[in-house]
Amino acid sequence: MEAAGGEAPARDGREDKNAYFAGEDAAKRAQVRQLFRKLDKTKEWVENNYYHLPIEQQNAELIQVNAFWNDFAQSRGAPGFLSTNFPWASTNFAEAMLAMSLMDIPAEAGKHELRYDDAKLTIHAASPMIVFHKEIEEAELSEGTPILISQNFYRLGDRFRFEQNEQLDKYVTEEFVVHTVYGCQVVLTNPTSSPQKLDLLLQIPRGAVPVKNGFYTRGAPMHLGAYSTATFEYHFYFPAPGRFVQFPVHVAKNEKVIALAKPFVFNVVAEPTRIDTTAWDHVSQNGTGAEVLDYLGSHNPQRVELAKIAWRMREARFFDLATGKLAEMHLYDDTLWSYGIFHDRPAAVREYLQHADGFVAECGAYIDTTLLTIDPVIRRSYQHMEYEPLVNARAHRFGKRRTIVNDHFLEQYNRLMDVLACRQALNDDDLMSVTYYMLLQDRVAEAKKFFARVAPARVPTRMQYDYMAAYLHFFEDDPRGARRIAERYKDYPVPKWQRLFLDVLAQLDEVEGRAPSVIDNEDRTQRQTKLAATEPGLELAVEAKRIKLDYQNITECRVNYYLMDIELLFSRNPFVQACSGQFSYVRPNESQVVALPRDGSHHEFNLPARFDTSNVLIEVEAAGVKRSQAYFSNSLAVQVVENYGQLSVTHAKTRKPLAKVYVKVFARMHGGAVAFYKDGYTDLRGRFDYTSLSTNELDNVERFSILVMSDEYGGVVREAAPPKR
Repeated sequence: MEAAGGEAPARDGREDKNAYFAGEDAAKRAQVRQLFRKLDKTKEWVENNYYHLPIEQQNAELIQVNAFWNDFAQSRGAPGFLSTNFPWASTNFAEAMLAMSLMDIPAEAGKHELRYDDAKLTIHAASPMIVFHKEIEEAELSEGTPILISQNFYRLGDRFRFEQNEQLDKYVTEEFVVHTVYGCQVVLTNPTSSPQKLDLLLQIPRGAVPVKNGFYTRGAPMHLGAYSTATFEYHFYFPAPGRFVQFPVHVAKNEKVIALAKPFVFNVVAEPTRIDTTAWDHVSQNGTGAEVLDYLGSHNPQRVELAKIAWRMREARFFDLATGKLAEMHLYDDTLWSYGIFHDRPAAVREYLQHADGFVAECGAYIDTTLLTIDPVIRRSYQHMEYEPLVNARAHRFGKRRTIVNDHFLEQYNRLMDVLACRQALNDDDLMSVTYYMLLQDRVAEAKKFFARVAPARVPTRMQYDYMAAYLHFFEDDPRGARRIAERYKDYPVPKWQRLFLDVLAQLDEVEGRAPSVIDNEDRTQRQTKLAATEPGLELAVEAKRIKLDYQNITECRVNYYLMDIELLFSRNPFVQACSGQFSYVRPNESQVVALPRDGSHHEFNLPARFDTSNVLIEVEAAGVKRSQAYFSNSLAVQVVENYGQLSVTHAKTRKPLAKVYVKVFARMHGGAVAFYKDGYTDLRGRFDYTSLSTNELDNVERFSILVMSDEYGGVVREAAPPKR
């Protein structure tokens, strides 16, 4: 290629060389095959978008604008980002983790050295760190920053008065009564266009005691935006009468005091000398029944403490009038309605029991009566959960009772059974839930019975019903039925569900003889199946003096023949296939190279005549795969793909996949112990995953011994090493 003007551009030989090696490295990386991946741990799946955060708490307020995010924006992603404003990014777990991931501090701190010398602290940091400290010092008064501040006091429970439906503050300025809780409201206002970073110092009056998680003295940092206002409140009471002073609220900036409230002297008395007869506290306790009802009719009941009139509810007429008036205004109070039991008012009792969570918890998971209805979904005591991946070790019940080894699934299954045990009859949603949980336990026959009782027209989630129907068609040897359903959803607009139905179609294609395909690149099982289909595979069988090879992705192999005393070798080691390792150090009695047809997967040839009447171990090796056989009579063709822990079973003559072939797997553990590992049946594709379990058993396996058995086609034993990881 020539540059503009017809002159060839200059080339740098080093660039060509680097490009060559980069391309060569890329080609080598492309040839590397992913190794076996252990099955992921079982997870519970519910509607959730944030880590361990219920969906009702997920909103746009989780991560707010603050000084830390402003610092990060100003850094423009430069390395070594740190911000002293990191405490601002701590309103919730999601924000804190995001902030920590952006700062260049280690996930695990080194062992720092701290040394104290009187009031001096020396830190020798063993790793990057952030040090936060504060101290109290005398501050200078500055008038450079105009901050408006007010400090007022109110009585808790009687804080406001209302005029023409307008709420007005009801501050206490003259008398404070002992043993009465009061609150202090501090309001700061920034009248300027510049945001302010301030520090507050708050203190309750002398002679007072803090309440409601209060304090005696407290400092509080804050950020006051332009033209904005902030409010702080704390509570206290006086245990004894007297006159007490208070250190008023102070506001500082840059270690200088810029504003403070006016000092206040509290006149605390044992009995009040002035009584407000218009206040709810007075009317509720001293007014007549008619005056109380008039007050509720002329004032907003949501602004008063309704429980103050509970003592009046023992009078039946007042109870009916009060609850009726409050019900008209769509108000409810536990204490008032509880008197419905005393007066035998079923409607009031029913409403009260719906709110009596403690009592409801003692009434079972579900109930529907005249006085109480418990719906566990509405009350959030039960929710549907899904479990993936979940693989059971046993296909059949072992012992008298079934065992669910996954503790979380066991708890969820028992919760569902507790709910259903309280129902008179199961509805369609219940039947769908039971079907799903039966399938998780491989209780297919029972799942079919429950699913047959579901009325599709009454199921609101018809797509989920159709997916379960397609799934069950696999167990009914009805691939056409499964395909008819899956075809309707192959273009479904929701990617998750589209992938599920496309996976159904991909498996059906494989049943019909097509190559495996990966629908979801994140799906471990699909990727492992695809890799297993392209991995070199070799299986050996010797029948009627004929050597039969089943292979994939191999063009030739070497066949070695070893004369042996098979009875003696078997007696010494029940794992017959382990005997072949002894011949690795012995020259074979005969060897031959056999070319394999490129367009096939099966090849047969005669056993050499000289071995017709001998006990012989036939060993075949190709592409790093080695197989040996000492004669098993069967009509099964078994392909074991060790690297991915899968096997496939086909008929030795017709080459059709064999479903429902029983596979039983034993494992020799590290240390020599032999134990049952798992069992099951091949699927419609004739495939079986003999390694995957929702436990950690695979970590202890040294070698597998696999029995593949069919009542019609005989049996065969294979041995395999654990997959490489």
